Amino acid sequence: MGANGESTSGTASSAKKLEHYLALGSALDSSAAAVDLIGAATAEPGLLAFQELLELPGVRALEKSDEAACRAAHGLLLTFAYGTWSTYREQADRLPPVTPAQELKLKQLTLITLAGRSKVIPYATLMSELDLSGVRQLEDFVIEHCIYAGAVSGKLDQRRGCLEVEYAVGRDVHPSEVGEVIGALESWLESSDSLLRDIQAQVDWANQTSQAKKQHERQVTRRVEEVKKNIRAEMELRGGGGAGGSGGQQDAMMTDSQGPGLDMMDEDIRDPRSVRSKRRR
Repeated sequence: MGANGESTSGTASSAKKLEHYLALGSALDSSAAAVDLIGAATAEPGLLAFQELLELPGVRALEKSDEAACRAAHGLLLTFAYGTWSTYREQADRLPPVTPAQELKLKQLTLITLAGRSKVIPYATLMSELDLSGVRQLEDFVIEHCIYAGAVSGKLDQRRGCLEVEYAVGRDVHPSEVGEVIGALESWLESSDSLLRDIQAQVDWANQTSQAKKQHERQVTRRVEEVKKNIRAEMELRGGGGAGGSGGQQDAMMTDSQGPGLDMMDEDIRDPRSVRSKRRR
């Protein structure tokens, strides 16, 4: 399966998993259940979107809970929705400890974020942001846990020491970034409209040129026919309006660009003896 096929399959799988957790979240009856839901969702392989979970009433209630553990769980979900592995490390003292599955998920999300910012990511940046110590460890992580998982598509350039990104799945958009996203989309639409106008102008020009060429060809054809008629009429007048056969002979003379005289000249050129014979005579 190609990279695009894997990405499409991964996106569909992520959507189904999100629907499952949203269904569970709609029936939350306690803060403890909400905390458990967050722990399970953030560790679920392939689930990369969390904003809709944040909007569940039972989950929103954790943010203002009197219990520190509930607030910490809500903060962890925020990190998975909008943050990176660096974000978690900076706030680790205020957030719950993560399991190996959650750590892997956060690092996947981190790479997705980096891929959204740049199409060429140096190894040094990746190792720093992902907290990986060596090139082999980095390349294994990118290939096994990101490319094969459909989170990103690209190739590792060992010579240049970078990841060349072709595609990355989308992440949740923070409410503060919605305006920026809308602006980018509007700019893209304007560019697309401008491109379409340019293409249409080229199409119109091509059509006009084609029509002008066809009209010119028709004019030339009519002119040729008129010239032929005039020549035919003049030859008939010079021939005194002879038998109809003479008209056919005249047409043949007009259409044959190499008459008898030209044939004789060609024969003379091809046979030098005929030229010498004529000179002796």
